[in-house]
Amino acid sequence: MNILDRYIGRTVIFGTLTTLAVLLALYIFMTYIGELQKVGQAQYTPLLALQFTLLTLPRWAGDLFPMAALIGSLMGLGALASNSELTVMRAAGVSVMRITWAVMKVALLMMVIVVIISEGVASHTEQYAFKLRATALEKHVSVNTGSGLWIREGNSYINARTVYSNDHLGGVHLYDFDKNKQPLKLTYAPEASYQNDGKWVLKDVSQTLFTKPRITTRQQSELFWHGILDPGLIDVVAVEPQGLSSRELLRYIDYLESNGLNSDQYRVAFWSKLASPFATGAMMLLAIPFIFGSMRSVSMGSRLLAGTLIGIGFYLFNHSLGQLGIVYSIPPFLSATLPTICAVAITSYMLRRIRV
Repeated sequence: MNILDRYIGRTVIFGTLTTLAVLLALYIFMTYIGELQKVGQAQYTPLLALQFTLLTLPRWAGDLFPMAALIGSLMGLGALASNSELTVMRAAGVSVMRITWAVMKVALLMMVIVVIISEGVASHTEQYAFKLRATALEKHVSVNTGSGLWIREGNSYINARTVYSNDHLGGVHLYDFDKNKQPLKLTYAPEASYQNDGKWVLKDVSQTLFTKPRITTRQQSELFWHGILDPGLIDVVAVEPQGLSSRELLRYIDYLESNGLNSDQYRVAFWSKLASPFATGAMMLLAIPFIFGSMRSVSMGSRLLAGTLIGIGFYLFNHSLGQLGIVYSIPPFLSATLPTICAVAITSYMLRRIRV
């Protein structure tokens, strides 16, 4: 049976990887066309646009894996069915559940691959890609404000107008308030560098103290500042939540909640990342009912069309529900995992209906 398992496994893996390659090729084409619109701004070249596109591939590979697993499994098992190989296996006494177990082994392997891509590869390449593009465009950091990077720590707010790198900031403003939200101190430094001992060194510092009965100012050539802001946190906020690893998401969620900020967007990304391997396994096993269930008599093209539509539908449902959950305050766990729970439930139901 090990030979049979390996044969089925190779066929399913080949179909899955082929489908994933086609989907990623479409992503490269569409993303590169979009990036070309930025070419000519500052130092952004076509080569850098292509490099950015390729560096974001691992994250998209993880996102597209469930769809590729379903379509690829249908291709692989459908080819075996078209060549009557599955019929010969059944005639030799191999049960549907035995074939399902062979596919399940591949599904477990694919789930592990998804975790490795998501946690070990995608987060690093995504962060480097955004740094590369931001530096070339001379924006230095990708944040959704027009005034640079903003970080809150208790009653203090840190603003860096320019982020040259994760350990070199420019135009740094520190705003300190009391418990009644009254200003206490404003610190400005044109440049700040991170030291290995966990402190920031602010150069040519100008401070304004809001003390009664008058406001005073003072100048310092150098000031040491220690806070929650560090290079790792800068890397996190400069990248979209979907491009972060689970560890980085948990760290930033903890930072947001400790400062009374909304963390729903990052919680949705965290739970989606945990659910992704199970979605891949469920999508791969969903191919079994298409081959041995009620659709076993339809053509290969019809099965692939149905599988493609289901895969696209799952992808859209998964991503849109996460965004709707943020807008309508649906619990992040539910909005992130409901599509995967539905996929697992439907797959289990259809597998039980197959005659062994």
